[in-house]
Amino acid sequence: MFATWATVLLLAMGAGATPAQPSESGSPPPATAATAKDPAAMALLKRMCDRLQAARTFTVRGQASLELPATGGNLATFFNDYEVAVRRPDGLSAHRFGELPDFRFVYDGKSMTVLVPGEGKWGSMSAPATLDAMLPAAEEHGGLNMPFDELLVANPYAAITAGVTEVVGAGQATVRGKKVEHMVLSSPALHVEYWIDPGTALPVRSLVVYVDHPLRPHFMVEYAEWKLDAELPAATFTLSRPPGAAEVSFRDAADSFR
Repeated sequence: MFATWATVLLLAMGAGATPAQPSESGSPPPATAATAKDPAAMALLKRMCDRLQAARTFTVRGQASLELPATGGNLATFFNDYEVAVRRPDGLSAHRFGELPDFRFVYDGKSMTVLVPGEGKWGSMSAPATLDAMLPAAEEHGGLNMPFDELLVANPYAAITAGVTEVVGAGQATVRGKKVEHMVLSSPALHVEYWIDPGTALPVRSLVVYVDHPLRPHFMVEYAEWKLDAELPAATFTLSRPPGAAEVSFRDAADSFR
C-alpha cells in the first residue's frame, strides 16, 4: 500500500526503513488478516476499489499536499495541483504543477517519458507492458513515484489492505458540501484515512500519516472531477520532446520530481 510513494518520501527524509514492495510480477503483496474490521467500512472500501478496478479508463484532478523537511529539519507543507489519466492496463498520464517543479509523466505500455518544462529536460526509456509492472520500474530506474498509486494498480483492494491491521468507520463528514463516509485504516507503518462518496463509491479525499517515521509526515490528496470510462485518445499517453528541451536520461529528468 502506497509502496513507491512511501519509499521515496522516507528516503528523502533520511529514514532507513523501506516498506514492502510489489512482487516481481507487479502484483501487490498479499493482504494480512486484520485484527479489527468494521463490516460497513470494509464494504464501502471494497465498492470503491471494485468501481475503479472495473473502469477501462478514468481521469481525475485535484490537489495534493505533502510534508517535507525544510531548513533546520522542520516539516514544511507543499501544495500542488495534479491531473491524471489512466488507461487499463497500459496507460498513464500525470501532470503536477504548483509549489514543486512543474512535472509531466506519460506511459503508453511501451515507454515511460518525463518532461520538466521549467528545467528544459525531457527523458524517456522502455517500460514494462502493464501499469502494475511499470510503477516499480519507474521507481527503480528513476526514483520516481506516483501519488495514490494504490488506486492505479489492477487490484486496488489488495494494494490498499496489504498489511492493514484495523479498519474502522469514523462516521459521516462533509467535503465540498457533500456528505461522505469517513474511514480509518491502520498498519504498523501507516495511518490511512479515506473520505468516500457513498453515492458514487469514489474517494473525495485521502490522508496518509507515516507513523513509523519520527516526524510523522502527512500526505493528503483531494480528488475531484472523476470521469470513468471516457474515451481517451492515444495522444493522451505520448509526450514528444518539445523544441528547446534537452534530451537527458530518464533518471536525470525524473530527479526533478523530488
